[in-house]
Amino acid sequence: MEFPARGRIVDLSAEVCPGILKVSGEYTWGSEVRRCELRQFRTGTDHTLMHWFDTETHIGTHVEVPAHLFDEGRSCAEMPLETFLGEAVVLRFDHACTIGPSDFEEVRAGDIVLLWSPAGGPPPAISLEGAQCLAGKPIKMLGVQNVSPDDPRAYEAGATVRADTHEELLRKDIPIIEGLVNLETLPQQRVFFMGLPLRVAHMDSSWIRAVAICP
Repeated sequence: MEFPARGRIVDLSAEVCPGILKVSGEYTWGSEVRRCELRQFRTGTDHTLMHWFDTETHIGTHVEVPAHLFDEGRSCAEMPLETFLGEAVVLRFDHACTIGPSDFEEVRAGDIVLLWSPAGGPPPAISLEGAQCLAGKPIKMLGVQNVSPDDPRAYEAGATVRADTHEELLRKDIPIIEGLVNLETLPQQRVFFMGLPLRVAHMDSSWIRAVAICP
């Protein structure tokens, strides 16, 4: 699917609401579970307002790249830009289940795969076999909304080896997007997707503005 010349743009990014300390000394609490704060200041030259941003890279809608697991893995700045845009297939799962290879029959090589489930109750989870199926096609990128990307068996008591979707995909330079929203509003199964990370050297994950363009 080429970039649509015309189409409806759907924002798939969650709004991040940090706490903010203003130059007046007033502090407004944010709503993020993880550390996320803005500190307002005025520049010493033209007295414009700017902010210090104190947070982490895994907040809001973000993409994780190989450097998240592997010290020598590619960072956000090193991944090819075309990885983060292209044709996407959107798959829905209505209840808690284990998502396996049979659920990916409509996935093609080079797809961006976006999985979602209605909120409420335990989320569906991708099995190790499902992750291996996606890596073997191979897909370009995986994104989730109310779907666990990790096989619960990877964290069973006594497990000595991590074996989950993160391991399977990131080892093969396939990024994972977490924190997507609004996938349920997309009117069709195949859309053009774009979610570009910041070009920051060494960074293992980046906030993105994820959008779908529906032809």
